[in-house]
Amino acid sequence: FVYFEDNAGVIVNPKGEMKGSAITGPVAKEAADLWPRVSSAAPSIF
Repeated sequence: FVYFEDNAGVIVNPKGEMKGSAITGPVAKEAADLWPRVSSAAPSIF
């Protein structure tokens, strides 16, 4: 069981490319599986 204290989001275009350049917190495994470019920028994946 993983619990995140606050809601956060990453804006991606239809190709799955991030509009920003950095992610400062952990990313859920499901999101990392769906968007590989987001997972490569994430400091940790849960």
